[in-house]
Amino acid sequence: MKKFLVFLEQREGIVKQSSLSAWNRVQELAALDGNSVVAGILAGPVDTGQLDGAMAGDGVIYHAGEDGLGVYNQERYTRVVADTFTREACTDLFFADTVMARDMAPRLSVRIQASLLSGRTTLDGDDGVSRRVYSGSFQASFVPTRQPRIYILSSSAPVPAFPDGGRINFIDIEPQQWTVEDLFPMVRRIIMGEGPPDVAEARIVVAGGRGMGSAEGFALIEQLASLLGGAVGASRTAVDSGWRSHAEQIGQTGKTVAPALYFACGISGAVQHLAGIGSAGVVVAINSDRGAPIFDAADYGLVGDVHIVLPKLIDLVKEFLKKQ
Repeated sequence: MKKFLVFLEQREGIVKQSSLSAWNRVQELAALDGNSVVAGILAGPVDTGQLDGAMAGDGVIYHAGEDGLGVYNQERYTRVVADTFTREACTDLFFADTVMARDMAPRLSVRIQASLLSGRTTLDGDDGVSRRVYSGSFQASFVPTRQPRIYILSSSAPVPAFPDGGRINFIDIEPQQWTVEDLFPMVRRIIMGEGPPDVAEARIVVAGGRGMGSAEGFALIEQLASLLGGAVGASRTAVDSGWRSHAEQIGQTGKTVAPALYFACGISGAVQHLAGIGSAGVVVAINSDRGAPIFDAADYGLVGDVHIVLPKLIDLVKEFLKKQ
């Protein structure tokens, strides 16, 4: 019997939606396999009541809830996950595709001597990984050469729907005895204040590119995103120009997104950008160049100056919201 372990990432005591989606996708894989069970590993002080009804299927979650794990620490987290994986005789370890996962998974691969495959977009019972390469030009397949296996699940894959929540049991893990090697001192802690959702997890993304003209031009993007309850995204050109932070960059060298609704405003649609929005639901493009490649990927397109179109669109959204 296979035993799948899913890492559930938390920030400030809130379990990330991407991790919950990864859990539900692994539950789907276990159901297809018919000979697998699913477990989770959660590190840090977390109110587990927030998970009621959010997790599909049955399973157990091992919770290391000590205060020392409240903030991510490479050595501590790696040790907790590796010890749990080995102790519970797990066969596969799954991560959502996040910055933390990309930092921790290679360390775990060395510690537990596992194959590491990233960018897995399909969970169909096959142990391999199938993903797009060269900016989406080709589909490549990768096969693990040894067991156990570690997978980083691409956030661009669709999340399966489950009709009911699961029956989840929580098991507390005893506090670890840390050694000197585990004690990396915290120099400074920076906490982002309240703001829009992470572009990689948002259901609606309003993104701007070169056509916005300047950092000030993104005020229209921010206004529309705020009205829709979405996140602000940016093309590489906008980020390289210093208009937006890299955390908002979408594309091959940025983040992969899968929102239900994606606005591309003043974005030409270079292949590198399109690689990051391949799994978006409805794509709406606004661009003054009717020959821009973004229109080939869009479900709806509007040819026009974003500085004229967006204010009118914002007014229409405001009118619609007043009637609700």
